[in-house]
Amino acid sequence: MSEHLPLITRAHEMPVCLHGDRLTFTTDCLVACQISETAMLERVEAAGSSYDGASIPRLFWSLIGHPLEEQFRWASYWHDRLCEESSTWSGRRFADATLLVLLDRERVAYWRRTAMWIAVRMYAWGIWSWRRRR
Repeated sequence: MSEHLPLITRAHEMPVCLHGDRLTFTTDCLVACQISETAMLERVEAAGSSYDGASIPRLFWSLIGHPLEEQFRWASYWHDRLCEESSTWSGRRFADATLLVLLDRERVAYWRRTAMWIAVRMYAWGIWSWRRRR
């Protein structure tokens, strides 16, 4: 099935449109990302599936940027999908590290990507510690 789908490898190729505060895929596609020489991520997205961009609190939009900016789309897409699939500390750390690598590839300013990475690590720590207390 995936061999007949359009291959998406960068943010500007993503067939998405804005519906409310979500980016919604307009066509079925295969989304693929080469993380390193040995790590390749692939995912089939169905038309109508969506995601909410970077999780940047509104208070920081004027400083960091709007969550749906194209420079954040690729990294936030993969971070969201990897977090959805992770069930361990290692999985979550991999998702957060992937975010940092992809923000760097999109040439997001060092201070912005560092601030975003610190924020997701702090969030992960809070969520995981909450889960352990339950």
